[in-house]
Amino acid sequence: MEEMLHGADFNLVVGTDSITNTAAVARLSHLETIRPRLRAKAFLSPMSSLFHPKLAWFEHRDHLSVIVGSGNLTMGGLLSNWEAMAVLKLTGADADGALREIQDFLSHHAAALLPISDSRVAARVAENDGDERSLRRPTARVQPAEIPSAVDGANEVLIAEIPASGGRWKQANFDRSSYEEFFGAKVGSQRRIVLRSVSQDGVLGVIESRPSVEVASSNYRFELAAAAGIPYPTTGAPIGVFVRLATGQFIYMLLLPGDAGYEHTSAFLTDRWNGPAREKRRVRSTVADLRAAWHDAPLWTAVMPEL
Repeated sequence: MEEMLHGADFNLVVGTDSITNTAAVARLSHLETIRPRLRAKAFLSPMSSLFHPKLAWFEHRDHLSVIVGSGNLTMGGLLSNWEAMAVLKLTGADADGALREIQDFLSHHAAALLPISDSRVAARVAENDGDERSLRRPTARVQPAEIPSAVDGANEVLIAEIPASGGRWKQANFDRSSYEEFFGAKVGSQRRIVLRSVSQDGVLGVIESRPSVEVASSNYRFELAAAAGIPYPTTGAPIGVFVRLATGQFIYMLLLPGDAGYEHTSAFLTDRWNGPAREKRRVRSTVADLRAAWHDAPLWTAVMPEL
């Protein structure tokens, strides 16, 4: 998108129903200011029905590209739902007809397509500020129950020592039970999971969409961005703490010897692990149980980053 806006205009139409809130409109207004080729309008529906199309079209010299599908710009649509999109390449009469239909819609509803900065848009979207499905990002530290992807005491948690893997421990290896039963992967097929790391000051990292990986040595892996560029410790193994949220996403922390929380989680593993001494320790439990042992973990009060 960044590269495209340097060379072409992009006209965006957003709805004002349900999840479009004050913060979203303010962000679009800011983007218009710093990206003059972006022109955003809000559809102020004359009826109470949702503005629901997920459609994009791109005009080329010899064809028209149309992308249409089911994907909503919500936390569910972006991160956890099953969605589908189709890309159509139209030429000749098909392209002309599609463009005509689009332009007819825009012309017919011109009175309801308002600049994103219009006061009527601001008044309408203010009604949506309490909608829990929105993509709002609180800036202050909040309690877990207030976080859109809430950490609940019943959420399952995996505490796992991460092996060195020949110096490539960013590709974190797990046992088959954790791989299938906790992360939801399946041996013999591939699936993606969505993870976000949590820093020691409680801030969530970038969204990581990771494919499951199997190797011939019966290792089962997911890549962890939080381990990038960090050498494997010379004494002790890194400990990963993974929380599975109700949305199907995972938040996690990687703890190195000496980090706050490392002794708490290592002691928790010692108390609960009953496997062979030669194996890396891995224990599945609940947030409530681990929180009793590590009550001030940043995982419990993670701050959602700004859009």
